[in-house]
Amino acid sequence: MTKSKYYLITLLTAMLLSVVLASSSSFAQDISSTSQTEATIRVPLTQWNELKKNNEKALSSIEASSLPLTEAQSLVMKQKTELTEAHNTINKLENELMQAKLQSMKQEVTLNEMQNSLTELKGQIENDKKTIKRLRMQRNISQVLSGGAIIGVAFKH
Repeated sequence: MTKSKYYLITLLTAMLLSVVLASSSSFAQDISSTSQTEATIRVPLTQWNELKKNNEKALSSIEASSLPLTEAQSLVMKQKTELTEAHNTINKLENELMQAKLQSMKQEVTLNEMQNSLTELKGQIENDKKTIKRLRMQRNISQVLSGGAIIGVAFKH
């Protein structure tokens, strides 16, 4: 078989297939259904009125809830601002507390140095008292010895 006969058979098969599909009812419905308008639904009037009333209630409820939602959002934003301010205040207080702790540690070191100096001065005062007491005793002894020597010289003459 030649190529031209092969193409001819393929062309005839394709045309036959398209004729069969065009006459098919399901294929025709698919094509016509795309051009149809929307389907109509029949609802009893009482149900329609009830649905309409429920829809209006839902819409009014949504509108009513949107106001508190807006208020809640503004309240949340206000609270966020207040929390940010509180956080900043806490950070500031933490810094001040840290500075106070450092100052307290410096004062403790100074007090310890003063305590050591006072202890040293107390020791020096005690040593000075002992020295004064010794010097008085030496003075008294030397006065007694001098007085005795003067009396002894006065009796010898």
